[in-house]
Amino acid sequence: MSDILCYGSICADLYIWLPYWPQPGRGLHALNSRWMAGGNALNEARALIRLGVQPLLYGDLLGYDPAGDLIATELTTLGLMTHIERRADVATPVCHILITPDGERTIIALRQQTAAAPPQPDQLAMTQIVSVSRYGLHTTDVVLLARRLNRFVVAGDVADPTHPLAQAADVIVTSADLLGADPLHQATMLQQVRGAPIFLTAGAQPARVLVSGTWHAVTPVSSVVTNTTGAGDVFRAGVVYGIWQGWDWEAILAFATRVATEFVASRHGYTG
Repeated sequence: MSDILCYGSICADLYIWLPYWPQPGRGLHALNSRWMAGGNALNEARALIRLGVQPLLYGDLLGYDPAGDLIATELTTLGLMTHIERRADVATPVCHILITPDGERTIIALRQQTAAAPPQPDQLAMTQIVSVSRYGLHTTDVVLLARRLNRFVVAGDVADPTHPLAQAADVIVTSADLLGADPLHQATMLQQVRGAPIFLTAGAQPARVLVSGTWHAVTPVSSVVTNTTGAGDVFRAGVVYGIWQGWDWEAILAFATRVATEFVASRHGYTG
């Protein structure tokens, strides 16, 4: 079994590059489009594989539909299909991701007749680190079970200190956009729940980690940004990898920032 388990959303992403944001009542021609296998859990697991780790992946069930075929092919290539089920009575989740030239994106998720298969207690008990994003089905149940089993929990995309993921996490990885007008204060509130280090991303602005009330920051290398989709998941993979390696928090911050920046920089033009 693997030391790391990723749980959350597994979906087919349709990237649509637009020359500008649509105006009400007016049409426009897209610049390009592309289908890719995605979702926060799959994005994170794929990044971990690129770092040399073979995690376990659990999450959404796949349907017997074109979107499910796309994802199943990707997961088989990555060696991640083992714990993913396909059923005729479910539809594979799909996200339409609209991207404008400034790198801004809007995600429209389609979840009709979708379902997920969370890991069982014995499967969680055989791992060391359980990484879960707030997005997806049954994420709270998985985190609470991992907490009861005394697994090390990394929780992604948490903003509310009262959320069960904040109550159970050993480490939180989130973004300034999610934390509102005063992200540093909100991150401090998150840490006060149970003392978990808080990793905070902010696009091209410095990434930070809050440890025992002290902030540490790393400024990403400047690059042209055309598509940031999945960058937060790759950053979280970098954090999980650093924890697995036993690095200190500042080293983990620097590494996660670098791998996320390299990921964004590799996505030129309309290739997705």
